[in-house]
Order: sequence, then structure tokens, then C-alpha cells
Amino acid sequence: MERFRIALLCLAGLGFLGFGLAIVAAPAAVLGSVGITGTTAGLVELRAFYGGLELGLAAFLFACAAKPAWRIPGLWSVALVNGGIAAARLLGIGLTGEFTGFFAGALVWEIGFTLAAIVALRAGKA
Repeated sequence: MERFRIALLCLAGLGFLGFGLAIVAAPAAVLGSVGITGTTAGLVELRAFYGGLELGLAAFLFACAAKPAWRIPGLWSVALVNGGIAAARLLGIGLTGEFTGFFAGALVWEIGFTLAAIVALRAGKA
């Protein structure tokens, strides 16, 4: 189970790293497909908040994978962050009726990682 936990933390970290780097490099290109565009100041904010937050979370998850004592908190982070994003995305879809292919892929990722982290957390209790 420990290998699964480490792999899950690393995969989640890679996902946040990739998305964070993409948003820092070209936020309008990444988010334009869902209608997010902006002014120059808006693009700075997208880079900072979306990109920076994703990069910081990736670094945290890699650190958690490397440090045995941090693995459980890291798995909680994977479950709660992805679960929170998925819940807010579903709420937004429900409130607006808007649904795109990007949302579908994102939900698969978010719900999948939430469930995998819950499995990894529960396995230690059995």
C-alpha cells in the first residue's frame, strides 16, 4: 500500500505541476477553451493564482511522497483539494447548466484522485 500512496502523491503532484507550468507559460491558451480570457492584469492574476497555487501544491505533494511522516497529510490534501474543486465545479455546472468537454475531463481527474486518495487513506485503517 505504501507504494500506491507514493505513486498517488507523485501522480497528483505531476498533474498540478503540468497544469501550473502551462498556466504560468500561457494562461489564455490553457483557459481560453473554457472562455477565460483577460486583460494584461488579469493574465498576471491567472498566472499567479492558478499557476502559482498549482506549482506550490505540486511541490508540497512531492515533499509528502518523499517524507513518510507527511504521506497521510499529503493524501488528505489530494482528497480535499480535488474533492473541493470537483464539488465547486459540479455546483457551477448545476447553477449555470454549462458543460464542456474540458469540464468532463477535469471531473474525471478530480473525482478519480479524490476516490484514490480515500482508498489509500482507508487502507491503513483496515
